[in-house]
Amino acid sequence: MTRRIKRNLLVMVSALGLYAIYVVIMPVLERPLHELLLIYAVIFAVLYFLNRKNIWAVQGNYFYITGHYTRARVLLRKATSAGVKSPHSHLYYALLLMQEDNDAQGAFKQLDRALELAKTVADEKNTLITVATCHWMNKDPKAAIKVLEDMREKYEYVNTSALTTLGFLYMAEGDLDKALEISNMAVEDDGNYASAWDNLGQIYYKLEDFDKARNAFEQALSLKGTLADSNYFMGILCEKDGHTDRAKEYFRMASISPITFFNTITQEQADAKYSEYQESNE
Repeated sequence: MTRRIKRNLLVMVSALGLYAIYVVIMPVLERPLHELLLIYAVIFAVLYFLNRKNIWAVQGNYFYITGHYTRARVLLRKATSAGVKSPHSHLYYALLLMQEDNDAQGAFKQLDRALELAKTVADEKNTLITVATCHWMNKDPKAAIKVLEDMREKYEYVNTSALTTLGFLYMAEGDLDKALEISNMAVEDDGNYASAWDNLGQIYYKLEDFDKARNAFEQALSLKGTLADSNYFMGILCEKDGHTDRAKEYFRMASISPITFFNTITQEQADAKYSEYQESNE
């Protein structure tokens, strides 16, 4: 898709170059300027029409990544309906269908298409991670785990994101030993991946190993201070230690940090804990 856009941009730039040449030689040719402008407008319109689905896809991908989901949804729907061959566009649209419509059938149809279009191992892995994510969103964690475990069997290496997601899923299913094993693999693979440390903190918290939980949460927050779960549980740990001022700040951060379907706490929980401290100070 990118090559096609570059090719058409090159054509448009060439047209502009021809226009510049024409302006120079126009006095010699003695042809009116409006004729060239009309021709250029027609060329531009034809190129846009031929490349419109790719332009929609690039714009839709950008708006999804930057969090402008309403605009992304419109553009990605148009791009995928028009048959764009961008796996990422189908992935992002699948996630939007799950997040906003709970349309599992539509989402998995998009994911099947993304797998068909995947040309690299990285594309296929990203698609499988998204498939697992959609299974989780569809309240089927066992299917999500199977997708990722099958991926681990198929490929010699799976990235930190996949391991972190798998560790989270095992934790959500209550298999803390497996969750600990996989999450440790994730931090060994990339010690700067904050979400993997966040997983470890929550697992140790559930195992009541509060010292290791605190260390993991602190490591997570040193890498990314807006992890809602890490802030929330650090607030709980500070409460246990009697450090109420620090607890209040952690709960405040939890309440203003992004909370998605992959968080173990809810917005209501974070807001409620912070409200407790605000009310106590009044």
